[in-house]
Amino acid sequence: MRVGILGGTFDPIHLGHLVLAQEASWQLRLDRLLFIPAGTPWRKAGRRVSEAHHRLEMVRLAVADREDWALSTVEVERSGP
Repeated sequence: MRVGILGGTFDPIHLGHLVLAQEASWQLRLDRLLFIPAGTPWRKAGRRVSEAHHRLEMVRLAVADREDWALSTVEVERSGP
């Protein structure tokens, strides 16, 4: 099984993320693509970022219609950046 990983802040997830995901899935012939929102986005230090549970829900809604795309909460559940 070929699995891809797409990490990001996803604040908000937008069409650019979804087009990139679609192209990566197709070009790399992925069976599964995991979207992994950052828990504490260190590259966004000092900037306002939506709370993790809101970003998770945005991604969950964005990938809901695709059986080959899934949301992973691993980064949000761990401590630290």
